[in-house]
Amino acid sequence: MAIYNFAAEVLADGPIGYWRLGEPVGSVTAADASGNRNDGACSGGITFGQPGFHGGDTAALFDGNTGRITVLNSNSLNPAHITMEAKVRWDGPNDLLQRILEKSSFAELGQYGLSISPDGHVRVELRTSSVATSVNIDSVAAITQGVETHVVATYDGNVICIYLNGALDSETPAPGSISPKPPTPLNLIESGVGIGNQTQRDRPFHGLIDEVALYPTALSAERILQHYRSQFAERVTFQHAAKIVCGKSPGEIVAPGSYFTAVNVHNPTNRTIRLAVKVAVALPGLKPGPVSNFRQAILGPDEALEIDCPDVHMLAGTDGFLKGFAVIESEVELDVVAVYTAAGRDGQVVTLHTERVPARRRAAGTREVCVDFEAPLTVGTHYGSPAGHHDGDIVFTTNGIPVSVHVFNSVAGPGTFNEAHIDVAPVPFGSGQSIRLNNIDLEFDFSGIGFSPSEVKFEFLDLGGSESLSVNGSPIFAGELSAVPSPIGGVNVFVSTIPVTGGKKGIVILTGAVQKLRVGGQEFWIDNVCAR
Repeated sequence: MAIYNFAAEVLADGPIGYWRLGEPVGSVTAADASGNRNDGACSGGITFGQPGFHGGDTAALFDGNTGRITVLNSNSLNPAHITMEAKVRWDGPNDLLQRILEKSSFAELGQYGLSISPDGHVRVELRTSSVATSVNIDSVAAITQGVETHVVATYDGNVICIYLNGALDSETPAPGSISPKPPTPLNLIESGVGIGNQTQRDRPFHGLIDEVALYPTALSAERILQHYRSQFAERVTFQHAAKIVCGKSPGEIVAPGSYFTAVNVHNPTNRTIRLAVKVAVALPGLKPGPVSNFRQAILGPDEALEIDCPDVHMLAGTDGFLKGFAVIESEVELDVVAVYTAAGRDGQVVTLHTERVPARRRAAGTREVCVDFEAPLTVGTHYGSPAGHHDGDIVFTTNGIPVSVHVFNSVAGPGTFNEAHIDVAPVPFGSGQSIRLNNIDLEFDFSGIGFSPSEVKFEFLDLGGSESLSVNGSPIFAGELSAVPSPIGGVNVFVSTIPVTGGKKGIVILTGAVQKLRVGGQEFWIDNVCAR
């Protein structure tokens, strides 16, 4: 599970302090999971037990006023080089430089620190000499208010690097090493590490902090990206392989007669799912036969379909007698039953056999990221014109995917720029919260997720008006999604719809190298935009 994967990646890199902040409500101590006994004392406005981020347990909410965790100075907390890491949800400015963490040399001089400035930029502070000054570096990009962000800063004695959501933001030369401030009886608090604030001055953080870690070396870009990726739950697929025998046999391989296979597939879940079917032909003489491409299909809740011999012949590209397997893959375990019949020369059925086809569970790796419009996004949050946004503004980022608002182009004429908001759709589709689009486009940028997706899909609900779609900067298509030309933007498009009261719902699957997806509508909802 991702909740353990992230912690395992952190611990594998030998942290000198690791505060998971998963303590129960009312805790007065923040435990150090690194084994170095750098536990912290909690005071002021800290609320534990808050819903945690991807890959974490629970998180701590800091009130932006009095909350702080104080970790006493120790020898282990005085490295010459460093990596600082945390996951945060910044809830907005309070006119102060808000500390995610800081170790002070003196009351008003940071030895090393990681903060958020009032304009949302990440600031790194390092004291790299014995003089009473520090090097201050700000990130190029600002983090989005109210959105989970994975923040990392490294220093190897030459360069300060800042990473946001696993991607390198900036590199700044800073030769030297961190000036140490070893522990003495008089500086245990003054030169300790503050989390969510300084240990003595008030520079309080406003928002959630989770999974804070310090390392005595500069982690590589590859390790930081692996930390980021490990937050996301392992994607699992289920595969059913049903034996097929189809066509008329002259008697050379099996007994003469006509053979039929019907594979019945049922979706036992309460949501719409996607499945893929291919045929692997088996040849005699220990020879493998051809394997077809997958063909996509959609099943709504409790719906069923059948794969019969005409389907098998169509997939295999032949009308003759064949044997092999129908291979079915999906994201959930399905009910799959194969029915086999055979007829003699007179055409009458002489045998009938049914067989339940078990599922094989296959780990598909962690290379899938989604925008699901769930918490910390909240129902009723508006984007676009009513919120003061402009065409092209990034309005939030989820799992390393920036989402921006754009002018909507309909079949009716000139572009309009209205609004989108987080919603619970009036007709069930997707999962939980979704986003409603009213004469506006959303663009999803997958270029910073750490891998090149070969498939992007999303679910939609259409209750009126027209839609728009663009892929990889292609000319915008305006009309019904079911009429989108394939390919578009260099990728293939598959659209499936199901009638619902007042309109239709469905799924769009883009297959190919997708870097950007832009989609819009009028009475239109989307959910679960996933890249893999």
